[in-house]
This record gives sequence, structure tokens and C-alpha cells, in this order.
Amino acid sequence: MSAMGKLVRLGVVDDHPAIAAGVPSGLEGLLPLAPGVVVATTVDELIDAEPALDVVLLDVRLQDDSTPAGNVRRLVDRGWSVLLYTQVSQVPTIAACLGAGAMGVVGKHEDWSVLADAIGSVMRGEDHLTADWAAALEHLAAERPPALAPREAQVVRLYAAGLPLKSVARRLGVAEDTAKEYLTRAKRKYFDVGRPVSTRTDLYLRAVEDGLLDSERS
Repeated sequence: MSAMGKLVRLGVVDDHPAIAAGVPSGLEGLLPLAPGVVVATTVDELIDAEPALDVVLLDVRLQDDSTPAGNVRRLVDRGWSVLLYTQVSQVPTIAACLGAGAMGVVGKHEDWSVLADAIGSVMRGEDHLTADWAAALEHLAAERPPALAPREAQVVRLYAAGLPLKSVARRLGVAEDTAKEYLTRAKRKYFDVGRPVSTRTDLYLRAVEDGLLDSERS
């Protein structure tokens, strides 16, 4: 459970309102929650609200062009402990989030008691990883994804999903040559970690493997 005698000031970032709204009631009686759980659909929205929080439950896959690891980093920089609360199962994505400072991961299919225990662990300053996740992350150690900068990751995600480079540049508000340079840097980083890409299909497969894209093209 939580740190003894302390109310848990909880924040939730999730762009599925029904899920976010259900968290306080689901945890009722399992954790001593402080009144007024703060719910936001984006990390920007939560930060702009300037709440006093102990733990933030973060949905890994948000639909605002943000990157999962970047979201974790921004929350951690605010002094908040981050627990991933997600349906995402791509190991590279979760690994990147943990590397950015998240303290654990709980699947949305888990019982409320599992989530409550995980929040309690985080409140005590302890990481929360199941044996399955720990084993998967250990297996991944030999095949680390490249450390893409946020703009590089955005270009890879959009271009691999099928957008022409000109449309990618327009979407990001940059020149086409700039978008091309981001793409070139990303490809070079994949080459440097021993996972070269030579076609758009190769890039799509890498983006799916690394959690930048879902397994079905949108």
C-alpha cells in the first residue's frame, strides 16, 4: 500500500475519458487517495494545471504526436513519480519509458488491486516490474533501439506510416529538407545499432518493433 499515513495525490494522463474517470472509483478503498484526482488528456494539460502530485499514471500511447519517453521525461522533470498504465505491450517502447524515469508498468487489464499495489510501491520509492516484464527487458538489452531525438522519432513515425516527406514536413511545420535530414539521421542511428533500414517497409517494421507505430497502418 502507500506510504503509511499519507494521502496519495494522484494524477492521470489518458486520452480515453472513460478509463481516466474510472480510476478514482476503481481504487476506492484500496488506497488513501487525496480528494480531487487530477485527470488530463495530455501531458501539456496536466503540467499547465500545475497540481501538487505524488504519482502520475501515464497512458503510453497518446494521440497528440508526443513521444512516450519524452512524456515520461517531462513529468519526471516536474518532480512527479511516473507509473505507466497502458495497453501497449511493445517492449522497446516500455524500455524507453523506464529509461526516461518511469518507475513501473501496469496493464489496463489488471485488477484494481494490482494497480493499487503498484502505486503503493512507487510511493515508497520502489520500482514496480512483474517478472515477465523484467525478463522481456533483459532480453531486449542485446537489441537496444536507437536513441532518436523527438523530431527524428516524429519523422520516422509519420513517414513510415505512409505520408510523403513533403506532407511530413508540412505536418511538423519544417522545411522539406529539414524533414529529410531528420530522416537521414534516424536511418544512420538504426545502422549504428546494427538494425539498418533501406526501404520504407524496413522503416515501418522498425517503427512497429520500437513502439513508434501500432502494428496496423492507420
